[in-house]
Amino acid sequence: MIDPDVEFFLRSHPEFEVLYNHFGVPGFLTPNLSFVTSSNDIFSSLVRTVVHQQLSGAVASVFDKRIQEAASGDVSPEKVLALSFEGLRALGLSNSKSRSILELAQKVSIGELDLIELVTLDEAAISSSLCGLYGFGPWSAQMFLLFDLGKRNVWAPADLGVRKGFRILYSLDDLPSIPEMTKHGERYSPLASLATWYLWRVLELPKSIS
Repeated sequence: MIDPDVEFFLRSHPEFEVLYNHFGVPGFLTPNLSFVTSSNDIFSSLVRTVVHQQLSGAVASVFDKRIQEAASGDVSPEKVLALSFEGLRALGLSNSKSRSILELAQKVSIGELDLIELVTLDEAAISSSLCGLYGFGPWSAQMFLLFDLGKRNVWAPADLGVRKGFRILYSLDDLPSIPEMTKHGERYSPLASLATWYLWRVLELPKSIS
């Protein structure tokens, strides 16, 4: 049976039906939220979010694997602190990402940031808390809310893939600006996450279908 939210979304926005028919239902609709009871699992997810910033999925996966191996499969604050800034840089991470991951580990380790408490907050508060960390901006907060917490009203107006997908889906001549995308996102509430995910998929749609 189709998820009621997906059914409602497609009735409201039939232009997405071709994407639903080809790609199905996004996995984030049924997230494995057991990880929210483990601070280390939440920490690992946030580290992965940093790693994936401005990288393709394939390239980011290489760094994910390197970090996992360096931490012996346990990407915890303690393991990251033991790796040190130089150790993270040796894995190929940039200065900025290494600093971001290390500072996150430090804040969690000393109790300045309680990750179990963080994920109990509402979406705006989670986003605000994350954006207060070095190296975390709106995009990082959006990805964590969407893919790790399975929130259903996440809109990523600055994401280039979303903007490109929007231009193609709606046959626009020019790439919409970020302010324009922010405004466009209002039409998809309270299920903007579905629009975000399907607009990414537009770029993967075979030309014979699109």
